Amino acid sequence: MISRYMVLVASEQRLLMMRPYQIYAVKAIVDCIHQNCGNGYIWHTTGSGKTLTSFKASTLLKDNPDIDKCLFVVDRKDLDRQTREEFNRFQEGCVEENTNTETLVRRLLSDDYADKVIVTTIQKLGLALDGANKRNYKERLEPLRNQRMVFIFDECHRSQFGDNHKSYQGILPQRPAFWLYRYPIFEKNASYQQIEGQQASYRTTDDLFQRCLHQYTITHAIEDRNVLRFHVDYFKPEGKNPPKPGEGRGQAQGH
Repeated sequence: MISRYMVLVASEQRLLMMRPYQIYAVKAIVDCIHQNCGNGYIWHTTGSGKTLTSFKASTLLKDNPDIDKCLFVVDRKDLDRQTREEFNRFQEGCVEENTNTETLVRRLLSDDYADKVIVTTIQKLGLALDGANKRNYKERLEPLRNQRMVFIFDECHRSQFGDNHKSYQGILPQRPAFWLYRYPIFEKNASYQQIEGQQASYRTTDDLFQRCLHQYTITHAIEDRNVLRFHVDYFKPEGKNPPKPGEGRGQAQGH
């Protein structure tokens, strides 16, 4: 049990022991797949070590003979590079760079054990699954319909509430997918609307990803002293027309 949730960083001669909340999150993902329970998301705050959590989940799935591929998907090129560097720091040669969509497609179709865990961007994945692409990647990826694949998304808020989500669901339906979030989307902070008939409603993280498998919020992190407490300064408005609550200073001066 203990060794299962340790990471040996050979290049630094360090042994990393995962924190309890990281272990619970990884176990929740693995158990969800084993029990065939569908999708889910992990709500872990900034500074909680989501990269290590995702690395351990990916490597445990890599060793699972029932899983054909594990894709770790980010929404920016710089995060792609940072994630690969961190994964390879935890385990040398763990993942390779996908310089373009063609390289990603080749790795998706590869039976090589080294290509079982793939780190890529949502943009490259979207191009690979785009049926209108002149390179016809989507047709080449048809064999993946018969494979058991797991998707782990790091944030990807904007792309997962739009066409990219529909693209991968279209060719790879019913594949387990998990999201790591610092700030999930709830009704009070939602901006993407879904319109059905005359009804319009905000789409939330729960709508797309079914349920929260584990959470470690900023409140937990502050209590555990894993992150710094907030430092808040309060300023009293001055002048004849001070702004009302929720109103900018410029708006108040224009009255």
